[in-house]
Amino acid sequence: MAGNLLCPAFIEEWTVARSLRERWFEGFIQTAVSRPWYVLLICALLAAGGMALASRLEFRGSFVELLPQGAREVQDLTRVSQKAGGDGYLVIVAKGDTPERLKAYASELKSRLEALPEVRYVEHSYDVEFFRRHGLLLLPAEKLVELRTELAARVRYERQQANPFYIDLGATPPPPTFEEIARKHSPNAPVHEYLANADGTEVYLMLKPMGTAGDLSFARRFVELAMGTGRTLASERFPAVKLEATGNFQNRIEEDAVMRGDLSRAGMLSALIAVGLILLATRRIAALAVVGVPVVVGLLVTFGVAQLAIGHLNVVTGFLVAILIGLGIEYGVHLCMRYWEERRTRSSRDALAMAVRGTFSGALTSAVTNAAAFFVLLLAQFHAFNQFGFLAGLGVLLAVIAAYALGPSLLAIAERLRPARKDDAPASAETATSATPAPAREWKRWPTPVIALLALLVVGFAAFSVSIAPRLGFETDMRKLKGDSPASRLDDHVTEQLGQPLNPAIFLVDDLAQVAKVEQVIAEVKQRNGADSVFLRTTSLNDLVPGDLERREKEIAGIRALLQGLPEAAHEDPRLKDFEQMVEAKPYGLDSLPVEVRRRFLATDGQGTFLLLFPSVSNYDTDDLKRWAAQIDQVVETATARGVEMSVLDSNRIAARIFALVRGDGLLILCSAAAVVFVVILLSLRSLKRALLVTGPLFLGMTCLAGGMYLFDVQLNFINAVVLPNLLAIAVDNSIHLYHRYEEEGPGSLGKVVRHTGLAAVVATLSNAAGYGALLVANHQGLRSIGQIALLGVVCTFLGTTVFFPALLALLERWKERQGSVAREGAVVRSLELDMAGQDTAPSGERKSA
Repeated sequence: MAGNLLCPAFIEEWTVARSLRERWFEGFIQTAVSRPWYVLLICALLAAGGMALASRLEFRGSFVELLPQGAREVQDLTRVSQKAGGDGYLVIVAKGDTPERLKAYASELKSRLEALPEVRYVEHSYDVEFFRRHGLLLLPAEKLVELRTELAARVRYERQQANPFYIDLGATPPPPTFEEIARKHSPNAPVHEYLANADGTEVYLMLKPMGTAGDLSFARRFVELAMGTGRTLASERFPAVKLEATGNFQNRIEEDAVMRGDLSRAGMLSALIAVGLILLATRRIAALAVVGVPVVVGLLVTFGVAQLAIGHLNVVTGFLVAILIGLGIEYGVHLCMRYWEERRTRSSRDALAMAVRGTFSGALTSAVTNAAAFFVLLLAQFHAFNQFGFLAGLGVLLAVIAAYALGPSLLAIAERLRPARKDDAPASAETATSATPAPAREWKRWPTPVIALLALLVVGFAAFSVSIAPRLGFETDMRKLKGDSPASRLDDHVTEQLGQPLNPAIFLVDDLAQVAKVEQVIAEVKQRNGADSVFLRTTSLNDLVPGDLERREKEIAGIRALLQGLPEAAHEDPRLKDFEQMVEAKPYGLDSLPVEVRRRFLATDGQGTFLLLFPSVSNYDTDDLKRWAAQIDQVVETATARGVEMSVLDSNRIAARIFALVRGDGLLILCSAAAVVFVVILLSLRSLKRALLVTGPLFLGMTCLAGGMYLFDVQLNFINAVVLPNLLAIAVDNSIHLYHRYEEEGPGSLGKVVRHTGLAAVVATLSNAAGYGALLVANHQGLRSIGQIALLGVVCTFLGTTVFFPALLALLERWKERQGSVAREGAVVRSLELDMAGQDTAPSGERKSA
């Protein structure tokens, strides 16, 4: 009873709401037609504000920007960078002159560079003689015992040879000579005398800056100042010297320049392809304004908001311009193509009303679906995905708003400037839906076997994709993602010449006692991991300052006594003289170390010391990076448990953290995006059956992506993985527009729907493909991989939404027709049977009269 009482009230409210929507719609159309320039002015002011804000956006290509500032790895990097005076080095390579002149050039350049306020210090030459002189003090105690034993054997042999009564029968081989002993036990100096290649034709200067590579403005100024100083010196006194730069700072600058150039070219190419597609599909210049102007307005406002909310773009959000161009064009394409379709038979106002009514619902549904799928990325742990999802979702919503706020007004202006056709009579609001269209065109029906074959081919390819999906891999080589550059090639060359990586992990601890504890922990972790260990060696001040002096002094005193007992002739051996100098060396402390070595391990504020850990594996393979990060975490956890608090500066550890987050987020985000897309479609269509009908082909097309990746040898990586959930949202647009138009036109209209809305869907798909595909021209491999997987995804989902879906609708329609035909035939047969039965049961007189 209550339901019956509420029904009339509900119906009345619904009717009032519908009436209000109709009045608002009529007012909107009236404003667009009568006052289009006012609408254009308001949008222009919004675009100008967005441009003013967007012009202040900066691009940060560092991987550090992909993690939240609160992440432990980022906090460690910030703290250690402040203590170390920057992260990494700028390496200047000088060549082109003789080895002697190159050394002279490097020494003078080092003095000039260290006078600059941006430079903390320069490493080029070291006091190797200091370490050679104190070599015995730096040998491990066990080595000293072994050295003393071998020296005793040699001293005994020398005494025997000096004894005229001694007869050597040759039964015992002679012990090693002093030279052989010296070669075996002389400690390897922690550094070479000069940073240079083997033949001295290249010398290297490693500049430690007072800033970080992540601060691009400082990095550019620092590199320009350092290279400018080097070139000035070369022009003044060393004209044959040629300079090159590598290291963390130069790599960072080159990568940023490559990515900026790639994104700029991709945006321009995407826009040019979109222009070509629009002109080809519509053959009207006005379409460029109708489609393009709203896209520009939406982009400017989106990036204006990005400046307010985030303040910068990163390697993941940087390619949004090309993507949003492709997505934004779609709404204007559907609107203007529907308008010119209706304009053939209707007045301009009526055609505009029909175009907006016929496309707005589908456009709004697709935009909300797109935005919802993008906003799902806010659930990701990966900070860059959060930013991408927010900006992409916002950009899509602003694109559809701009398309329908500006598009009708721009069409009205185009009609004033150059009418598509002369209106037969003044248009009125009442005729918007009552104008008599031309006779419907009879569309040719494709044979059912052909349609069924198309559907089966798509299903078959999807089945193939499922079968090979387990074979697909995840790209683990960072070098392939970054691509090649002069600095990266030179970096590899210098690393090979010096025999060690240029950027080891840096552990910051309080004092040398804690350094010793951490070194012990590293040794334990290395032993625990065995052959799987990725640690090469450590370097710290403990390696340069002698410890356990009491035991060392005892062994050195024994060696001194041995040397004093040698025959006088043996003292002429030059190697023996080296030993005699070393045994007379006095113990020294930290303050006696050469300053060029000591400063590498001390914090700028004097609070804390550094331990350097060198990897034994590549810095580019993510499987190696995963092991590297895991073993460093083991060191940190064990050291912390033993009371040592430390911070770690290591870009490879940050990269490994990013890979872990991407892999952890991937499946969750993809499944969440699929669920959100389905729920939005379900709410829009208000029918589970229709929602399954629309989204089923979409998921079928996404399944085909695995087969496309396998055939074209495309792999996922942490950069292009962000595209996968977006493909769901992008591709569903075609299904939505096709289904809405099919519902509007009714059964038997598939030919017309595919001809008009299908063509618009093709143009929209190509524009989306252009947005992503433009990235194929990128030099940065990571950006190029986005274009590759997105282009494959757009094509595969197109197979599902624009090939399989219409085929499915056609087969369902023909099945219903057949069922209806069978039902009608059955009804006729039953009617005849009833008639016959009636005649058989009637009296004979009635049958005769009948």
